[in-house]
Amino acid sequence: MFEGDTIETLRKYSKFFALHIFGSNTRNEMLIDSGNHPDLYYLSTAENTIKKEEIEQLVRQMNQKPIESDYKVYIIEQFEKLTPQAENSILKFLEEPPEKTIAILLTINKSGILPTIHSRSQHIHIQGEDGDREDSLPNLSEAETKTVNALSLNAHHVNGMAEKFSDMRGEAVNFGTRWIHNHPLVLIDAKKMVDLCDDRKDYELMLQLLSGFIRQALHQTIGLDDFKPFDTPMPKGNDVNAVKLSRMLEEIQKANQLLSFNVNPMLVFEGMVIGAKG
Repeated sequence: MFEGDTIETLRKYSKFFALHIFGSNTRNEMLIDSGNHPDLYYLSTAENTIKKEEIEQLVRQMNQKPIESDYKVYIIEQFEKLTPQAENSILKFLEEPPEKTIAILLTINKSGILPTIHSRSQHIHIQGEDGDREDSLPNLSEAETKTVNALSLNAHHVNGMAEKFSDMRGEAVNFGTRWIHNHPLVLIDAKKMVDLCDDRKDYELMLQLLSGFIRQALHQTIGLDDFKPFDTPMPKGNDVNAVKLSRMLEEIQKANQLLSFNVNPMLVFEGMVIGAKG
């Protein structure tokens, strides 16, 4: 199972993987690129779901012997689109495939897949490439796209947020600045951040944005100019130092761990602020 945040990147790597299974030569590369390799079955759809009938057709094709290669390979793009009936239909085939048959399942939303499918898969995480992220995020500004690329944010998640990503990005900058300067109302700002989030994925994204802002401030403080996910001026002053910023990053890491244990998000963000004070 190839999992990541941009389907374009997963698509490229799955075809690269198939090429090396069949044999890396010009003929196989040409057949794969044109969609005409006799031992490769690539299933994708522009519809919202992949139905049981499509999986049954795939199974029939895969039960035939290889024609040109030693192996047969099938790739299912956006596996999370399978209906429950389609997932159940392919489950047995995944458990007992014909000899020399390899499945590559692509997903940008692994939470939408049955646990029994996960347990029968070898998981490979592939980070989206910058160009593919940009192609999948046509509505973001140049500055927002820069943030997504620099922090390797989940493009699929960001793409579904519409204008909320811009609001979260701005709030991370505002909160981070006031937090660094120990503003007396920073806990109120923490509530503003929490209120922008709808679920755990949003809270994790907010912490990624905040971590990126603090890391950029740290890099500037120690004289490095190699990390700039944000185009806003960084906090400066006698109260900005590397020890303090490093401690804040540690608290963000702890906050992420607490979120994974389903601790109340407001308590997590408040504890992060208080913990950074030592």
